[in-house]
Amino acid sequence: MLRWIVLALLLANAGFWAWRQGWLEPLHGVIGARPEGEREPQRLGLQVRPEAIELMPAEAPAPRPLPASAATAPGTVEAVVAVAALECLEAGPFNVTEFALAEASVKSALPGGAWAVREIAAPWWVVMGPFVDTELLQKKRDELRRRGITPQQLPTASGAPLLVLSRHAARPAAELELTALVERGVHTARTMVGGPALRVLRVAQADALQQSALAALGPDRLRGKPFGPCQPTGL
Repeated sequence: MLRWIVLALLLANAGFWAWRQGWLEPLHGVIGARPEGEREPQRLGLQVRPEAIELMPAEAPAPRPLPASAATAPGTVEAVVAVAALECLEAGPFNVTEFALAEASVKSALPGGAWAVREIAAPWWVVMGPFVDTELLQKKRDELRRRGITPQQLPTASGAPLLVLSRHAARPAAELELTALVERGVHTARTMVGGPALRVLRVAQADALQQSALAALGPDRLRGKPFGPCQPTGL
């Protein structure tokens, strides 16, 4: 029995050696394998017109389609562009006389009334005076400087100047400053309204046509205060 096994192994080795040498070429189709494996040029020989092969660049990805509701809705693109072009614009601030002239100009440019008015409260000052006596005025200036305060001298309609110690957007802030000055030894100061309330013309959502119409208004029609980007309402 052992003799037959040894003989079978010898025949198998001899057959494998003959296959590796290529002596069994006619039987490769029956065996289903070649001694050279899949790397030999027999596979290239099976190609048909390899010179006609041309590598093409990868195609760009197709654009992502819009949702069906957006793609079919009329005027969708126009609406998106219009919203993106909206801008908040305002002009001013104007006093009473300036505001009347500026608002009339805006009415002619935007007959639809697409604007609003923003009020700016009157400023409040802490002042001393007015001083009719020049010598007393200079004495007060010197006293303030010794306390580390540099006032601003402003003329008045009567000709007697004021000494402005500080300016504030609202009365409560001016009153607090006055209290602090009293603690520093300044006893003759007072608070007063530093000027009139002002107004601003605002177009919160100006489209492209409205922006062009407002830009066309000359400086003289807006008292030298043309439309520009809106400022925070707290300013």
